[in-house]
Order: sequence, then C-alpha cells, then structure tokens
Amino acid sequence: MNKQQSKESLRDKVKGMLGLGPARPPSKQSETRPSEFIITTDIIKELQPDCALSNRVRMMNHVCDLAKTKKFEENAVEAVWKAVEDMLTPEQPADARQAVLQLLRAIIHGQGERLGPLRAYFFNLIRDYQPRNEGLSGRLEVFKALTENGKDITYLEEDIARFVLLWMDIGLNSDFLHVLVNLVKFNSCYLDQHVSIMVQKICLLCNRTTSSTDIEVALQVLDAVVCYNCLPSDSLTVFIITLCRTVNFKEFCESCWKLMRKVLGTHLGHSAIYTMCRIMEERVYMEDAPLLRGAVFFVGMALWGAHRLPALKNTPTLVLPSFYKAMSCANEVVSYEIVLSITRLIKKYGKELQVVTWDILLGIIERLLQQIQTIGSAELKSIVYELLTNVEELYEQNGYHGSTDKFFSLVEKCADKRPDASVLTLISYRAQSIQPAKDGWIQSLHRLMEKFFRNETRSVIRIKVLHILSFVLSTNRQLYEDELIETVVVPQLGVIAEDRDLAVRKQATQLLVDLAEGCNTHHFTSLLDIIERVSLFVLLPVSERDSTAESPVEDVRTAILGLLEILQSKLYSLPAGHAGRVYELLISHLQLHYKNKYYSPIASSIRLQVFDFFLMMRADSLHRLGVPNKDKAIRFSPYCYCDTGDPEKRVSEKKPVGSTSPPAGSPAPPAAPPASTGSIRLAYLPYAPAFSVLLQCLKMETDWKVLKLVLDKLPWTLQYKVLLLTSPCSLDQLCSTLCCMRLKKTPEGFSRTDVQLAVVPVLTAITSYHNYLEQLRQRELVQCLETGLIYRCAKQCVVALTMCTVEMPDIMIKLLPALIVKLTHISATVAMASPMLEFLSTLVRLPHLYANFVAEQYVSVFAISLPYTNPSKFNQYIVSLAHHVIAMWFIRCRLPFRKDFVQYITKGLRSNALLPFDDGHEQSSFRVRSTSLNERPKSLRAAKVAKAAAAVANSSSSPVKELRDLSAMDAFRSRSISVSEHAVRRMHTSTTTCSLGSADENAVSQADEGLKTVHLELTETCLDMMARYVFSNFSALPKRSPIAEFLLAGGRSMTWLVGNKLVTITTGGGVRTQALLGLDMAERLGGGGSDPSLHTRITKEAPAKLESQSSQQQNRATRIRVRSLSGGHALRAGPAQSLSPLVSPSEGELAAPLSAPSASTLDGLGPPSSTSAAPSAPPPLKDNPSLAEFIPMLTQGWAEIFIRRPSGNTSWLMCLENPPSPFSSELAGSVQHL
Repeated sequence: MNKQQSKESLRDKVKGMLGLGPARPPSKQSETRPSEFIITTDIIKELQPDCALSNRVRMMNHVCDLAKTKKFEENAVEAVWKAVEDMLTPEQPADARQAVLQLLRAIIHGQGERLGPLRAYFFNLIRDYQPRNEGLSGRLEVFKALTENGKDITYLEEDIARFVLLWMDIGLNSDFLHVLVNLVKFNSCYLDQHVSIMVQKICLLCNRTTSSTDIEVALQVLDAVVCYNCLPSDSLTVFIITLCRTVNFKEFCESCWKLMRKVLGTHLGHSAIYTMCRIMEERVYMEDAPLLRGAVFFVGMALWGAHRLPALKNTPTLVLPSFYKAMSCANEVVSYEIVLSITRLIKKYGKELQVVTWDILLGIIERLLQQIQTIGSAELKSIVYELLTNVEELYEQNGYHGSTDKFFSLVEKCADKRPDASVLTLISYRAQSIQPAKDGWIQSLHRLMEKFFRNETRSVIRIKVLHILSFVLSTNRQLYEDELIETVVVPQLGVIAEDRDLAVRKQATQLLVDLAEGCNTHHFTSLLDIIERVSLFVLLPVSERDSTAESPVEDVRTAILGLLEILQSKLYSLPAGHAGRVYELLISHLQLHYKNKYYSPIASSIRLQVFDFFLMMRADSLHRLGVPNKDKAIRFSPYCYCDTGDPEKRVSEKKPVGSTSPPAGSPAPPAAPPASTGSIRLAYLPYAPAFSVLLQCLKMETDWKVLKLVLDKLPWTLQYKVLLLTSPCSLDQLCSTLCCMRLKKTPEGFSRTDVQLAVVPVLTAITSYHNYLEQLRQRELVQCLETGLIYRCAKQCVVALTMCTVEMPDIMIKLLPALIVKLTHISATVAMASPMLEFLSTLVRLPHLYANFVAEQYVSVFAISLPYTNPSKFNQYIVSLAHHVIAMWFIRCRLPFRKDFVQYITKGLRSNALLPFDDGHEQSSFRVRSTSLNERPKSLRAAKVAKAAAAVANSSSSPVKELRDLSAMDAFRSRSISVSEHAVRRMHTSTTTCSLGSADENAVSQADEGLKTVHLELTETCLDMMARYVFSNFSALPKRSPIAEFLLAGGRSMTWLVGNKLVTITTGGGVRTQALLGLDMAERLGGGGSDPSLHTRITKEAPAKLESQSSQQQNRATRIRVRSLSGGHALRAGPAQSLSPLVSPSEGELAAPLSAPSASTLDGLGPPSSTSAAPSAPPPLKDNPSLAEFIPMLTQGWAEIFIRRPSGNTSWLMCLENPPSPFSSELAGSVQHL
C-alpha cells in the first residue's frame, strides 16, 4: 500500500486537534485491538494451592481458554504463574503438571508478544523440568510455541545449543527434528560449536531408526546443516556412511543423491570421494552390503553419471580399484551396483578410457563372472552379460583400447551363456590368430573346433566355425593339407553323418566335398568315406541308424551333388582311381534309393541330377570317357576309360598312336605301350553299372520329372555306341523295358500318351543296335511302334518305323504288308505328312522289302500318298514329296499292275490336287478321300474274292474294266493336254466368278498365281509319267547312234508344242549325197532366204511348264504355236468318255511350222544334234527345176521324231520305204507342209 495515500497533511492534523476539521475516524489499531481481560482475585484464589487440585486444574483450563482469545492485563501473566508454579514440582501428579504445561503453551500462544523476559523464564522451566524424561511432548509443544517452531529464539540464544543437545539425548524424534530444521535454517550461528555432535546424533538416528518419517526429517536436518551451515570435516565420514546406507531405500534415493551432490560440490567434495573409496576398500565394511552399494552408487554418479560434477577431478582409474576391492566379499547387491556403474561408464566414456583403466575394468568383469557362478542370480547374470555385450559393441566400433586377448578370454569363459552374435565375434577374433605365422596354430584350430563345433549345439556358431575351417583349408592346403586333414578335419568331421543338426551336416558335407575335389593324396579315401556315410545314413533302414535323428536329405543332396562335381574333376586328374571310387559310390547310392523305395521330392531331385550326369557321359573312338563342360564342349579324359577294367586287354585293343585321330575337343591319345606309362594307373569306368541303374529307373521310378529326363536323354547317349558296347549293357533288356512301359501304370498326373511320346524316340535310337537284339525283341519293338500309331505319338512312331525299315529289314519284310494297311487308317494331317511321306520315300528305295507286295499293298501306298497332294492343306514341300512318292512307287511296281492304277491315281489327283482349283465342288465332297480303299480299282476288289493263279498268269491283260475297250496309249496321248486345259479353264472361271461359296475358293483367290501353276505342273507331270511308264521301262534320255548322226547331219528340224510336250522332227538333209554327186552347195542355196511369213516361232518355255488359257489369249498375236490336232483328251471315269477332248483347239492355235533356222535358236530344246548349224529352208521352186534341185528329195527318206516331256524324252527314226516321184508337181507343196 502506498504510504502517501494514508499520510495525513499537517494542516489536517492541526484541524483535528482543534476540532475544526471533520471527525477523525478511529484508527485501525484501536478498532482491532481487543479489550484487555482482567484476572480477578477470585480467579487467582481458585489457582492458589489452598484450593483443591481438581478446582485448580479446572480453573487452569478456563484460564487457558481465556489466554487464547483475550489479552491479559499487565502483570496478569506473572500473577497467574505465581499461583500455579508449585504444580510443576515432581511431587505433583503428572496430570497436574501436564495441565500447567498446557497453560504455559496457551499463555505463550495468546500473550507471547507481551512476555518479554518471561520467555527465558519459561524456557528454563521446560529445560530443567523434572523428571527429565517425562512430559516430553508437552514440553516440546511449549518449546515450539515459545520459539515459533524454532524460528524465534529471542532471550534464548545462549542456551539454545545446550538445550538442543540435551533434547537430542532425551527426545530425538521427528517432531523435534522439524523444529531443529528451522533452528538450523534461522539460527545456525548459535549452533556452530555443536553442529558436529548434532550431525553425528542425527546420522545415528538415520542408521538406527526404521521410521521413514524420522529418516526423511533427519535428511532435511542434514540438508539444512549443509546448506545453512558448514558440515564439519570430522563428521564427514559418519555423514557419508549415513547417506550410503540411506540411499538404499528407494523413497530416499533421490533426496540422498541431491544431498550428496551438495556435499560433493563443496570444499569437501574430493574428501568425500576419498572417504567413499576408503569405505569400499576397508575390511571392516566388507560385509556391509548396503554401505558398499551406496558408496559405489555415489562415486559412479558423481564422476561419470548423468549429473556428474565437473569440479571433481577424480578419474575412473583412481576409483575403479576401490570397486574391485568392494567385490572381495561376493554380494549380489554390491556386484549389481558395480555392474550398473561401470556399464554407465563404458557407454558414456568407453572410447576415452585408456589401457590402464580397461585392465581394471576387465579385472572387475572377471571377478563378476566368477561371482555369478556362485551367486546364481538371474538379474545379475543378465546385466553382466549385457556389460560384455557393451564392450563387444565398443570393440566392433574400434573404440575399445584395452587388451583384446584378455577380453575375449573372458567372453570365452562364458561362451555357452553368450548370445550367438557374441560368440561369432569371439570366433572371428580367434580365427585371426590361426595362421602359419603363429606358433601352434593347427592346435589352436583344433581347440576352436573342439569347443565351438563338437561341444556346441547352436547351428549358427557351428556353421561359423566350419566357414573358418574352410577358409583355413583354402589358404593353407598347398603346404599343410595333410596335417590339417589328419589333425582337424577327420577327427572333427568323422562322425558328421550322425549329427542331429541338418544345417550343420549340410555345411560340413559341402566343406568335405570342396576339400576332396582338390585332394590328390591318400587322404582322399578318408574324406570320401565320410561323404559316403553322409550320403547313405538317412537311406539306411531305421534299425541301422538313430531313429530320433532328423531324416531330411538336404545334406545327402549336397553330398551327391558334390560327388558329381568331384567325379567331373577327377576324370581329368591323377590318380584316376579316385574317379572310379566316386563313380561306384554314386551307383550304389541310386541302388539304395530304389531298394528302400525312397521317393521323397528331395530324393527325386538327387536322382534327377545323378541320372543327368550319367546320361551326359560320352566316349570317343579310343574308349576315353568325357563329359560336357559349362560351354557344352566335350573333353575326353586321358586317364579314364569305359572298358570293363582288364588292363592287358585294353592295351592289346588300343590302336597304335596316330592311327586314329581323336575326336574334336579331346586330348591326344596316350601312348599304347604300358612301359612308358607304367607309373600311371588308368581307371576303368564301365557304363554297364550305370546302365543297370537306368533300367531300374525305367522299371521303378515314380517321379515323372526323373523318368522324363532319362527318356529324353537316352537317345543322345545311345548315339555313342562305344560307351555301351565296351561293357555288357543289356540293350535287349532296355528294349523290353521300354516296350512294357506302355502297359504299366503311368505316373500320377500324366497320361499314357505322355509316356509313349517320351519312349518312342528311345526305341528309335535302339533300332541302330538291332544286331544286339534278339529276333523276338526286334519283333516286339516293331509291334510296340505299330501300337503307338493310334495315339498322339503316331508321328514319332512313323519316324521310328522308318528307321526300322533301314536297320531291321529281316523283321520288317514280314510285317510291312500289315503295317502299310495300318498306315492307311491315319488321317492325312499336317503333322503326319512329313513322316508318312518320308517313310514311303525311304521304303521305295529298299526294293527287297516290298518285292512280294501285291496290288493291295501298292494301292494302300497310293491311298496314303494321294491326300497329301492337296495344295490347300499342305505346303509345297509336302505336295512335291507326295508327287515324288506316287511317281516312284508307280515306277517301282510291277508292269502288270501299272495300267490298273492309272485311273485310280488319276481320280485321286482330281480329288486332291485339282479340286482346290475347281469352282463347283462342295466342302463335303472335298473332305471325302477319293483314294480310300473303298474306291480302289474294281480288279483289286475282284481279286479279293478270287486270287487264283490264273489271274497272275494272265497279268498281261488289263484288270481295269473301264479301260478295256480303250487303247492305253491313245488315252495317254490325249491326257496331258486335256488335263492342262481343263485345269486352266477351272482356274480362270474361279477367279472371274468371285464366288464366296467356300473357304477353298477364297484361299485360292488369294494364293500366288505362280504357286498354282507349280501344283498344276506337278499334276500333269505325274499324269505324263504314268503315260510314259505304264507299259514298259526304258531310259528317260535317248542317245543317237552313229548311223543316225550320219543320216540326220545337216537335215531340217522343226518343233511343235503339243500340250506340255515338245515334238521335234528332224529330216535327213542329204548333204553328203550331194557332195558325192558333185553338186555345189552354193548353187542349192543360191536362191536366197526363205519367206519369214513361212517360219513359226518356237516357244522358249521349259518343257514341263503348262500354259494357262488367259496367257494364251494375251500372247496369241505375237506368239504362234503349232499344236497337234490329235492331242487333248480327258481322263474320264467311264471308258466311253475317255476319247472326248476337254478343250477344243481354236483356229488361232494352228499356224504354219517354223523354219529350220529359227528352230536352231532353241538352246537345249532340240535333240543332241540339233545344236549344230542347220541348213536354211529351201527356196521356192522355180518354173523349170533342175536336177540339182531334186537330188535332196531322193535322199530324204530318213527322219527322227524327238518328243520331250516332263517325265523324259523319247526318240525314234523313221524311213520312207516308197519315196514320191521326184518329178511330181506336188512335191514342193508337200515339203512345205512337212
């Protein structure tokens, strides 16, 4: 409140005093000041000793009430006290004395400000109260009232310290301590001389009492002493001991730390640290666990805790030895606190600690590890192991500067309790010292394997040790391989097959495989024995192995795959016997698979890999074994052979060096004489055992992948006959097994067709081994292939049958007639086209196989081939091959049968080759096979009813009734041109009508015109071929005799295009006759050149090419051809229509013949002699002919007819027996017409 606002001015005061001013309000003090209470004489009398004690007590209680609310008049307090003073004597009852104390307390509370020196009087009363140990609470209440709870000690200053000491002896409790806190805070200067005693007594109270209230207030007193006074140095020890003990209580931990931190922050800080270290080291306190724990806690927190005191210069190196001494007596609490403290130190300042400090810490950790073995506390063990983990983390961060060897020795002592990561770090550290530069490094490796592999159960640790062993072996095997295998590998891994840990078995097996692959010493056998036990352990019956062990075969797969790698490597290195041992082990392993019926997925994968290797084995002409490498190149071994193992026989059979060049990619053959290679022992790996396992696979395998692999690769293996024939491989049994596979139950999920598709290629390859198959087995093979013709494998079966016809003719010659009939039941599809036609094409070149064919088998061949001439269904290659097959079989069949097949083949060609170009056919009729056996020639159907010997004897007569009344030569003379023109007409009509009635017409309309022409030419060629060879066989190319050359030399030659044939007529020129008669040639030729209008151009087209009708109309004006008026009759179904032409020749198709000079321009089209210069055409006759002009007529009796057709050329000579008269007037015209 502002003083000027209540301050009255001097003028106002004067007015107030004179009564001139306003009435002055009463002052606040006068308003609030209570009226004084007068102690009457009656009251005093009631308090006098004369009255009864009860009355006095009653009146004292009344005065107490008055004293609390009223202010007594002056000297009233003294009067009252004088009346009751006698009641404090020891003779008075305790109740009376207690009532007097209450009266004093009430008077002090109500009249305290008026007491003055009475305060000291009342203080002396409670100090000297007798008996001393009675009425403590009442006396303390009076003291608290007298000093306002220790804050006001007016008139008491000199005696307050002695009173405190006195009271601490008789009544030290929480109530007094509360007063003492205020005494220290507000009046500490009056207690300086007795602070030490006070601190000791309070500390003694803290150590003895169990009351949390007393301890709390005592700590407050000590805190007040430290804050408002100076803690005596002689009390430091007891002060620290008290705090070290008290800090063990959870509720006082924080307050004790705060109090200790205050002390450490004073000039006594370093002394306090020293005192606590001395406490930890003294033997007296070794059993006092709470004290030691508190000391450790305060030192750690003060020097490296979260609220460390930077003023303290004590280093961890100074105090850690005390920690070590504190652990002299094993105590869980002390050890636990030490671990927490040094863990905090390492986490915060681990990277800054020096070697000396780390040595002390490692000593502490070592003792901790010893203690946890005896204490057995789980919590202590946990934090000790966590402490080790923290040091390991520091080590991994390169922040650890202590002795690594000593640290990891500590870790190794508790390795069985350490986590995997810690042990792995330990193993990695130990592995650094396993090197030849270290003394006893092999023994160190053996100890490491013994502790962390053999006596360890954790997989990750054991695998880590195996990795280290593998690394040591890989880096030192060149110099120390024998010692390492003998000292470490075999002793430690010898029983790995019985290990219960699958992952460890797998890793150890891989290590053994890698080691064995490069081992060329006698230790290879020991390593292979271990691998063999691993590969066979889980495949043994349960009675022969531990039934509780795990049975997965992952380690077995690792072992077998490793053996495959070893075998592939050992094939090309010495000693070669190692490869033979591995080879035998693999075979015995597969035999156990089928013996114990081990068909798990992993076991199937093992068999898959082994069979794949066996089927990739190859042998060259020198019997050397080889396998393809990663680049698929085969390298043959110079040490391993596929023979049965007789060295003497092998040497005798071996060819001299250089007699046979080795296959590509193989090394040069070794020297034959054993003397030069006496020190090298060769290995013999016969293929027969592997072949036997393959047969077991085909009989017993249930996994389709394995079976499919074997069947797919067997054909490639069978190509290497040296591999199979140098050892007793039962190919006959293989054939029997494959033939039976189509009858046995197929693998689940796969049809019989799938099996047959895989079996047929193998059967095909077996056909080349027919010399090693029995006759019965060969027949069974062919019958098996015949059975497959009704399944999806028909294509492969036909290919196999083709091989059989080549390889096994003795068997096929009996089965071919029935086989040909079965082949007619197979539909003509794109997939079957090539194998079917190739089968027939191959068979036709083996005449001894079909020498006994009758007409029915030949018709079946044509029935098979004719559907493939359809160009709308098949490509050009198939159609051309079909025409080739038809032509070849027609030529190869016996002459009596040919005329019977003409109409049958012609009808088939119309229905297949020409039908796509017909615009009037229907889809349904297109699908009908015109060449089916139901439409074979009638003579053949009649022959089925009566196959008499008379029919064979009368084979010269035609069995075709439709051609009985028609000359075959006349029919074929008109067939070529009629078929060509009829096909051209159909093609032209099809392209101009734009009919969309069928899919075939649309396809033809989009086809290439040149391709159409080719197919038509193929058809006409076939018809022409039949016309040529229907009655006889003769050469396709004629050859002039010397006489013909003489007669025709210098004669005229002229060519006509008749259908698809070129007819050339060459007449004798008589040049030599004229020379004999002495006629001058110049005279005969002097008449000049002939008229160009009389010459006819000759086409430059190829002989077999057909000319379409449209092209004839376009080129008719510039190209004039001479066509025979006798050509062009169709091949009709009925005999009556066989002579009627399909196309009538138009007038424009007839023209004058060509002149002789123009005929000579046809390069290669004329006869062999036509290439020479021919004489010019004769000039027109004169009116008076001379003798020289008629001399050639006399010698022109000879002429050559030369016909060129697609199926070959025909030539013959003609001679005019009766030449015309040389003087005839019609001679000139006849010559020109000729």
